[in-house]
Amino acid sequence: MLRKSIFGVVTALSAMTLLLPGGAKAADIKLTATAIGRPPIFSNTFADVGEAMGFWKKAGLDVTFRWFQRGSDTAKAVVTGDAAIGFTATPPAANLIASGAKIKIVAGMPNQDWVIASDEVKDCKGLKGKTVAADGINNTRYLYLQSYLATCGLKISDVKAIDLANTPLVKAGIAKQVHSGVFHIDELAQVEHATKKWNIMDVPSSIAEGLHYAVLVANDNAIKNNREGLVRFLVGWIETQKMMGSKDPKTMEKVAEIAAKAKNVDKSVALNAIKAFQAKHYWVDNNGLNEKQMMSQVNELVKVGSMKAKPPTYAQLVDTSLYAEAAKRVNSMMKK
Repeated sequence: MLRKSIFGVVTALSAMTLLLPGGAKAADIKLTATAIGRPPIFSNTFADVGEAMGFWKKAGLDVTFRWFQRGSDTAKAVVTGDAAIGFTATPPAANLIASGAKIKIVAGMPNQDWVIASDEVKDCKGLKGKTVAADGINNTRYLYLQSYLATCGLKISDVKAIDLANTPLVKAGIAKQVHSGVFHIDELAQVEHATKKWNIMDVPSSIAEGLHYAVLVANDNAIKNNREGLVRFLVGWIETQKMMGSKDPKTMEKVAEIAAKAKNVDKSVALNAIKAFQAKHYWVDNNGLNEKQMMSQVNELVKVGSMKAKPPTYAQLVDTSLYAEAAKRVNSMMKK
């Protein structure tokens, strides 16, 4: 049934403009979105999957992606209005909203894929005094490392955190210039493919379950003035998440093929990463904005001193109505 919904979606979506308000056509609605890459981090290969499968085109949307190397920058482009919607980590999104940014979280990926790994130490306390690749200060990897270190009584000042992430981190790991770091699953897979197995540190359930991973944020003006475009974007988003979360072998092969090309990695590496992501329920078939988990993340930001302003309420953080409308359209298409 799932495979039918995935590979039949292009046909189903082709009739979608007949269902859209005002008889709008694809060229009628344009939208700029932001993502993290190039090459993309694995979560952002949704952009490549959506474009390769024609999900947005068939949904009646002409979407242009702008790529940045950091999630904080993708979010800032949405704040300034340079993009209508963007993918970013949850911590910077929550901090921006707390500081008064006119954006809302409209969908999310709740489950962390961060891996703290080392080829020289085995546990949290072993990181004391070590150099750890963790992105820039108050960026997501840095905040995640800060929360992790606190579980074994260490502070961020007990390690030498260096600003290294994404492709540069992978290259440094392969070159043995970095021995400990905060990795995405696929980043560590690339390093291990070229070197050896690293020690993956156990993460307490309070970290694994209590923090929220990533979100789509939309500009308030776009929600007001281009709501239809955002709903169509979320139609495509929902289809990418369904496809990437499918365990059907043929679907997984297709996703791996698209991701490998986008990331310039071996297809086997991409496929193994997909299996590891699915084990963490990385791609979910809902809006991904569980209130308890979202507010737990906010509380953690306050605890580590990252959120200086008054913490936002759940209602101030999110707008779930756009996703709800998009989900209705997808469900309607799948019944045809």
